[in-house]
Amino acid sequence: MKQSKFFIIVIFALFTLISFSIRTAPLPNEECPIPQREQELQIIKLIDSEFDKITFCKNVVEISSDESEVHSFLIERHGKILTEIYNARKDSPFNKRYGLRLPFDGETRFDANTLHDVRSVSKSVVSLLFGIGIDKKIIENLDLPVLSFYPELKIPLEDPRQKINIRHLLTMSSGLDWEEWQYGFLFSDETRLLWKKNIPEFVFQRDIINDPGTKFKYNGGGTSILSDILIKRTNKSLKVLAKEWLFDPLQIQHFEWVEDTNGNALAHAGLRLKPRDMLKLGRLILNQGNWEGKQIVSKQWIIESTKKQINSDIKIFRKDGVSLLYGYHWWLGETVLSEKKIPWTLALGNGGQLIFSIPSLDMVIVTTAGGYGDPTTIQRILNLVEKIISSAK
Repeated sequence: MKQSKFFIIVIFALFTLISFSIRTAPLPNEECPIPQREQELQIIKLIDSEFDKITFCKNVVEISSDESEVHSFLIERHGKILTEIYNARKDSPFNKRYGLRLPFDGETRFDANTLHDVRSVSKSVVSLLFGIGIDKKIIENLDLPVLSFYPELKIPLEDPRQKINIRHLLTMSSGLDWEEWQYGFLFSDETRLLWKKNIPEFVFQRDIINDPGTKFKYNGGGTSILSDILIKRTNKSLKVLAKEWLFDPLQIQHFEWVEDTNGNALAHAGLRLKPRDMLKLGRLILNQGNWEGKQIVSKQWIIESTKKQINSDIKIFRKDGVSLLYGYHWWLGETVLSEKKIPWTLALGNGGQLIFSIPSLDMVIVTTAGGYGDPTTIQRILNLVEKIISSAK
């Protein structure tokens, strides 16, 4: 009898343990959040076959946790969205008081249909538009002196500013004395673009402190000039050009471009997009300007834009202190693994708005966040992205 009771107790204990394990074992989607789509099974198989699944899913779960500062995080590989995470977080959108947050502003619950500031990703979009302008022969070449478009400024021919050409604006190497990062939002030259009626005059008031083409110095005013040149040559607004030349072909139906106090789209930082549409821009770069069989931007422009034109000497975005390279309004970097280096192209916006195009992995990663003015936010997100990259097979 005692033996029977003992076996009954043991069996009951085992049954309880098994039941507990079944109840507490995470479901596949809790283990590794994926988009709820028709291809769900395909996506699970793709994650299984092309990633170290344990490492991949651990990082994805970290991104979706309450501790994460990320607003959205999307991974697309081989044309399929593998992971799509949206969190509810505080934000300071540029279309609301130009990003100035009030204490009683609440959280935003982000989802696939929420437009999000992309901040300086706007610059990369202007670069794509400028490339299309080159393709259309609206702009003859990149060696044109910028001041040839602005004779009304009456800057003498012997003035060193006359040496600044379009290529210098695209590579942030104009040599102009411009401060965008050191003085904070309220005192930045970039902030003053919000209310300046004559932007070319404002930008070219600066002295030359470096020979044009020799040294990188971040300058959103240069992006505004590039936009203005396109507007002059086409007699169309930046928003119309973006819609007709780029967003309509990419089937991007909903976007905003925040305007300054004079009603002009803020070329350097005003664009707002859905994260899925940010993925399309990353895929366009991977496909070298081709979208669904149609060449939206010339392959040559994409190649030139995404290769090293200058060393930025900017090290604040990486924890390892390695500086990023720069193309035509696109950043360039690489993830170094033990056996190989994986290069990537990056559209980078203040606060954690990032589009990574990773050619060797045929992968695009998009993030949005609210760490405006804090480069350590980008450091942390870049660290997460590199963990994802390292888990890829």
